[in-house]
Amino acid sequence: MSNPFLFGKIVTGEHFCNRVAEQRMLVENLTGGQSVVIISPRRMGKSSLLATVAAKLKTKGVVCGRVDFFALNSVSKVLAETLRVCAGMVLTQETSLKRSMSVIGDIFRRTRIAIEPSPDGSIAIKPELGLPVDVHSTLNEAISGLDRFLTKKKKKGVLVLDEFQEIASIDKFGESSLEAEFRTVMQSAGRLSFAFLGSRATTLAEMFTRRSRPFYQAAKVVELGRIDRKSMQTYVRKRFESVGIRVENLSPVLDVVEGHPDYMQRFCSHLYDIVSAADAAPQTVVLDESLIGKTLKEMIERCALIFIPEWASYPPRQQQVLSLLAEKGPLRRVPSVQLAEYDMSHTTFNTDVKQLLRKGVVRKDNAGRYRLTDPVFRRWITRRDL
Repeated sequence: MSNPFLFGKIVTGEHFCNRVAEQRMLVENLTGGQSVVIISPRRMGKSSLLATVAAKLKTKGVVCGRVDFFALNSVSKVLAETLRVCAGMVLTQETSLKRSMSVIGDIFRRTRIAIEPSPDGSIAIKPELGLPVDVHSTLNEAISGLDRFLTKKKKKGVLVLDEFQEIASIDKFGESSLEAEFRTVMQSAGRLSFAFLGSRATTLAEMFTRRSRPFYQAAKVVELGRIDRKSMQTYVRKRFESVGIRVENLSPVLDVVEGHPDYMQRFCSHLYDIVSAADAAPQTVVLDESLIGKTLKEMIERCALIFIPEWASYPPRQQQVLSLLAEKGPLRRVPSVQLAEYDMSHTTFNTDVKQLLRKGVVRKDNAGRYRLTDPVFRRWITRRDL
C-alpha cells in the first residue's frame, strides 16, 4: 500500500491540508484583478496553496502560469523564463499547434520562440534571446503581449511569481533595475493579476512595504501562518484512515510539527514507514513516547542532509546566535550570563540576530521574542555537538 503522505514537492488535491479560508480569499482577490504577495516562513506551503488556488481558478476559465525565480541567476535567464511561461499561457488557449505558432509569432515579435513537440507528447517552448538583452522591451513583450492576448480572448489571467525576491540579488536596485522594470510593465496590465511568493519572507516583505521600493503597496500583503491544530489533526487522521490505519492521540505529532504542513507530512510519512514495516501492520496505532521518539529521530537524521549545508553557510557568530536561541529561546533579551559563554556582547548579538531575521531563519513572535523559525532545525541544533 502506498504511503499516504507526500513532502518535498508541491502538493494538491487530497494531499493538501486545509487553508480553506485562504483559498477562498485568494480566489476572490485574484479573479477580481487584485494582486497579492504572500508572506510566511519557509515550509508553510505557499507554493502548494497557490497550485491549489490555480486549479480552482482554471475551472473558472482563468488562464494561469507560474514563473519560478529560484536558480535564475542572471537577467537574461529571468527574462527568458518569463517569456517561456507567458508564451505557454497563450499556448493553452489555442486548439492546434499550427494556430499556436502563428499567434505566438504575432504576439512575441522581438523574440524568436521555438515550439517543439517533446517525446513524451508535451510541447517545449524555447525563447531565443539575443545579447545584450533589452530588459524593458523584453518584459513588455512578455507581460503586455500576454495581457493583450487575454483582452482579445475576453479572459483573465493570473501569473504566480515564486521566489520573486531573487530578482533583487540578480540586479542592483535603481531606476532601470530588473525590479523597477517589472513594476513598470506589470502596473499597466489590465487582464492580469499577480501572486508574489518567496521563501525569504523579510526580503520579500521589504519589496512591498518600503516606500523607496518600486513595488511599494503594489499588492495586498497576505501573511500565511501555521495551520491550526484541529484542521491538521483532522487531515492526519483521514490520511491514515485512507490506508486502513487508525491513530490514537495525535497531540504529540502536532506538538512536534508546530503547525508546519511540510514537517507534518515528513513526520507522518516516517511514522507510516515505521508502523507498516512490522510483519503485521496494526490497524490501530497508539502513539507512545517511544514511537514518537523513534519517528522524530529518523526525521531529523533525514533532514540533516538539508541542515548541514545550511548550518555551514552561516558565519561562526551567527551559528552561536542560532545555538543560543535553539537552546535557551524564545528570548526577548538575552541575559549577559548566557552571552558570556560565547564571549559575545549585546551589540554583537543584536547585529547578528538582525541579519538572521533578514535571512528568515529567526523571527519575532507576537510577544516580541526571538525564536528560530524552523522547529525541526531547532531540534537538530540542540541534539548534536556543534
